[in-house]
Amino acid sequence: MPQDFRAYLEAALSSFDLEALAETQLDQLVKHYSMLRHWNRRINLTRIIEAKEAAVLHYAESLLGVRLIGDATSVLDIGSGAGFPAVPLTVARPDVQVTALEANQKKSLFLKEVKDELDLANFTVVRARLESFDSSSYDLLTIRALDRAEAILPSVIGRLADRQRLMLYCARGLLTTLERSLDSSLSVETHDIPQSESRLIATFSREE
Repeated sequence: MPQDFRAYLEAALSSFDLEALAETQLDQLVKHYSMLRHWNRRINLTRIIEAKEAAVLHYAESLLGVRLIGDATSVLDIGSGAGFPAVPLTVARPDVQVTALEANQKKSLFLKEVKDELDLANFTVVRARLESFDSSSYDLLTIRALDRAEAILPSVIGRLADRQRLMLYCARGLLTTLERSLDSSLSVETHDIPQSESRLIATFSREE
């Protein structure tokens, strides 16, 4: 199964027109996928577990964010869960410090195991709730799957500091809802996700 996943992942990266990863980076993501399948038997990390589907919807989609990191040197992935987009971004950009913020004890333990098994020197796992964590020092915030997103996201966006950005993987309907509450100092750009009619990446920033 891991070898099948490797082929699916390489095909997904090509179909998304993404830069090919080095062999060592592919090895790390294959290992992450193998760990994800193993741990998912005990805790609910994701419903998307089949190799081809996971390669596209989890890994290739997460890696689209590499294009949007820009000059950020520190990234905070809020509600990281199984590690998307945090782990693929960490693997693809070893020059960027990525922190996975996860309140759930079992999921945070999984992420710590991933850090050790993949030997990710630029990856940190913090077990804490968003409301009790100071995110102001990070250049880029990322969110891909967040419980009660419609209730929580307006506060996250509203607290963005100057020169700080949020990269949000979301459905078009959620973005439409969020845009109604944006104040005039905030700007948003949208980036289509290949092979999806309903999902996109939206980047929010505060205009100086």
